[in-house]
Amino acid sequence: MRNILHILLLTGALCPAFCKAQHTPLTSQYLFNGLVINPAYAGSRDALAANINYRHQWVGFDGAPVTQMISVHAPLKRKKLGLGLLVYNDRIGVSNETGVFSNYAYRIKFRNGKLALGLGAGFTLYRSQWSTVATQQSSDQSFMADTRGRFRPNFSGGVYYYTKKWFLGLSAPFLISRRFSPTNDGWKLSDTKADLQPMLTGGYLFELTRDAKLKPSALLRYRTTSGLQADLSTNLILKDKVWIGVSYRTADALIGSLEVLPTPQWRIGYAYDMGLSKLVAYHSGSHELMLQYEFGYRIRVKDPRYF
Repeated sequence: MRNILHILLLTGALCPAFCKAQHTPLTSQYLFNGLVINPAYAGSRDALAANINYRHQWVGFDGAPVTQMISVHAPLKRKKLGLGLLVYNDRIGVSNETGVFSNYAYRIKFRNGKLALGLGAGFTLYRSQWSTVATQQSSDQSFMADTRGRFRPNFSGGVYYYTKKWFLGLSAPFLISRRFSPTNDGWKLSDTKADLQPMLTGGYLFELTRDAKLKPSALLRYRTTSGLQADLSTNLILKDKVWIGVSYRTADALIGSLEVLPTPQWRIGYAYDMGLSKLVAYHSGSHELMLQYEFGYRIRVKDPRYF
């Protein structure tokens, strides 16, 4: 009965994301894995940057989402182009989605900052292991066969403007939308513009003292099924080596984060989500780990990057 209850709750929580449009992997430390939401982020670190992210959502909840992501991006020397690669694996219940996306950004100097126009292209591979579901009737044909990997190409687009003090980005992580139709053999292309799931990000850096800075930021995203969702965050930065953050995800979670920079090139981060939704009674929160390294040829210790 416990497993059945978890399946019903998980289906109710995630069905709108899967039935209406393609799912965007959720991360609490999105600012330093920006390719997952905006291809124009490619090259913005002005260094060859590699990021590894692991997220275990709703710990203790059977079938809860588990996500792994790897991203690499860098600017090209003496050129206005930024290139990036994003690979992710997202497992929810019996379903598993793997995505591979290349990202291209054209960056130009604009006033006191840089304006980047980004385009991403890649594919996702979706599969489900229905045969692993425990059923009362072992002969139930609905759960006898697994869904084989389905290849689904897609594109992303975005705009990103940033200076040393603030940034603003607008993006659509998936330009091709699909809807699930149980009567017409699974996923079908959707021509509904409302399924694009646009995202708006922004932030500003306040210098409190020589050794302390405050960086509030926000991520807004819209879905036709769930409406507007916001991640409202703020980080206290101490001596450019320790980041202490708190965030609120509307109707979902209160998030605490800690990031440490032992050197200007290494960044180690951890985030914990304390659930606030109706599922909170069935899990013990979400954990997220992040590791970033910058190999860059343009890393300047006197001019660190905050976005």
